[in-house]
Amino acid sequence: MQKKNRLTSPEMENLWTHYIRETLSVCVNKYMLHTIQDPEIHSLFQTALRYSLKHIDALKALFKKEKFPTPKGFTEEDVNLEAPPLFTDVLCLKSLYMMSTHGHNEMSLSFTTSLRPDIIDFYYQCNLDAMEIYKKTKDLLVTKQLYQQPPTYITPNKVEMIEHYHYVTDVFGKQVSFLV
Repeated sequence: MQKKNRLTSPEMENLWTHYIRETLSVCVNKYMLHTIQDPEIHSLFQTALRYSLKHIDALKALFKKEKFPTPKGFTEEDVNLEAPPLFTDVLCLKSLYMMSTHGHNEMSLSFTTSLRPDIIDFYYQCNLDAMEIYKKTKDLLVTKQLYQQPPTYITPNKVEMIEHYHYVTDVFGKQVSFLV
């Protein structure tokens, strides 16, 4: 009989933290769904909510399998769905975009610090879900002309080597001399 691999400390910490994040996301997304008017943004939040609920179910199953108490997390007691809108639809969309970025970063780290195959598989799928939300929110921001594009550059005609550093100054604007 093969010995069962126990969760490592980073795996348990990642799962616990992920559970807290996902339960918070459920509260936020349900509130946003209650207030958002734009159908495209509303649809994205429905997808995000569906993924959060899926992740929570998987996390609960992992906690049960490990005989580890499920964290309390955030609940419907922590959100007032009847509260008037606090944010514009655009701010909600931008928030989902930023949260998908941070969520993906966290899940990527969890993926790379996991050892057990079932935990690796879980975070692999979570990363795919986060990338989908990220891509869809970014695409919608671009479509609605709400995405701040980074600056472009001018393509040089030739390669030039820097011979003098006359453009370098210290914090007070005094020119700094370099020995090259």
